[in-house]
Amino acid sequence: MITRVITLIVILLALAAPAMTLAQILPGQAVTYGNFDYVYSVASSMSRVYFATTSGVTVYDKIARRWEDPLNGGDGLRNQTVRRLWVDQFDQKLYIATDAGYYEYDLLFERWYPIPELPELDLDYDYVGPPDMWLTQFDANYHGEGRFVDIYGRTFYANAIINDRVGNLWIGTWGRGAARSDVASTLMELLPFGLLQADVRTILHDDTLIWTGGKSFNDRRTGLSALNPETNAFSYIESGISAFFPATDVNCLATTKDRIFVGTTNGVYTIGRKSQRVDGPLNRNRGLPDNDVRSLLVLNGALWVGTTDGLVMVELATDSVFYVVPDQLRQGIIYDLEAEDSALWIGSETGAYRLKPGTGRLQRFEDKNQVLFSRVYDIDRAGTHMWFCADDGLVDLDLTTGKSTAIQDQFQPFVRRPLAANDIMVATASNFGMTIYFLDQESKPYRREFTVDDGLASETVNALELDGDYIWIGSDVGLTRFWWNNPDRVD
Repeated sequence: MITRVITLIVILLALAAPAMTLAQILPGQAVTYGNFDYVYSVASSMSRVYFATTSGVTVYDKIARRWEDPLNGGDGLRNQTVRRLWVDQFDQKLYIATDAGYYEYDLLFERWYPIPELPELDLDYDYVGPPDMWLTQFDANYHGEGRFVDIYGRTFYANAIINDRVGNLWIGTWGRGAARSDVASTLMELLPFGLLQADVRTILHDDTLIWTGGKSFNDRRTGLSALNPETNAFSYIESGISAFFPATDVNCLATTKDRIFVGTTNGVYTIGRKSQRVDGPLNRNRGLPDNDVRSLLVLNGALWVGTTDGLVMVELATDSVFYVVPDQLRQGIIYDLEAEDSALWIGSETGAYRLKPGTGRLQRFEDKNQVLFSRVYDIDRAGTHMWFCADDGLVDLDLTTGKSTAIQDQFQPFVRRPLAANDIMVATASNFGMTIYFLDQESKPYRREFTVDDGLASETVNALELDGDYIWIGSDVGLTRFWWNNPDRVD
């Protein structure tokens, strides 16, 4: 009898485990933007269109003519490939099919729940084939049978098409995402949404845009993706479509009011904001110590460029004068650069340094706990405090008093860990996702680990950028907006 009771308890706990994991993720906790260029299926209600992609489900508001937040990330779907989807007339019932089975979307809790089978639905749309003619409102020609060829010779296809019975064709393409066509005029437009590359290595919050760049690996389209969080709209600067800006890994970004500087494994490219004209690369042939650029910073009318083999300064007025800083930084990786008024902080393979460009004076910063003894991966300023991240933990330097405080932690060595800080918290990548240290505690900082069970898209965190109550997380599978200051979360 006792054995049966124990067995029953074990079974009940096992069945409850998925629900317990899902219960940790609150509505609105995390939204992940991936590469949504590859669409398997399309469904339509009276007011919205849903696209099943290789990175989850995207939603387009037909009335407002804008994208809503994608239905993936931390809500139970885990950015899975969605093969098929169905929706009823009033958006009350939404179902998807993945390789793991069927799921239903819960509107109240904003999560996906597995279901054993697909119920019958009265659909408000019709599946149709490609028309004989399409007039494209983008740089591509239609060759019939759903096939398009753009001006760069790249081919993509209309993979799924539905007629919403009110004059619109909604198209999911294989290679260019979502599209819409007028049934009567056959005019077709693309509806761009998502990242060019899912592997995000750098994030730059620039005025109203969130710029991202990343690793170029088997991606059909590469370059820079820019998200406007207010409108939930994307724009792009593509690489690989001309010799002036080839497809290459993007490690870092910096901007001025009229230019974007792109640090890559092939040097630095300069892009005009309005013209989008690309100049460069600035590489070893033009004065850099190495082509692999790891950090960029605009300071005092100059562009500071950190490479895997030292640091240089480029005067922006002429784009031709280079000043190599003292010998201590002529060799070794320059991981990060941060400004302190007119001074420059440098995170390098040999520690943290402070440089006064006007005098050329270089000082090495050594904290009393020797956390910054060797590799300093990231530096971030929060008001009158400067934060440093190294293999052995974090260091907080009070710029007013000169006092330093260490938060020693065990990180996996030789892995660059991004850092983001404000007055009440500091976040860094951890071995399993992201760790936030809450500083507004009476004693020592409270430490909270966030993983995929909390809504992160991946355990691999490559970049962090604070944005008020949210933090943008760049991972190997996308860009996540994470509500770190969610008042409903109980830690």
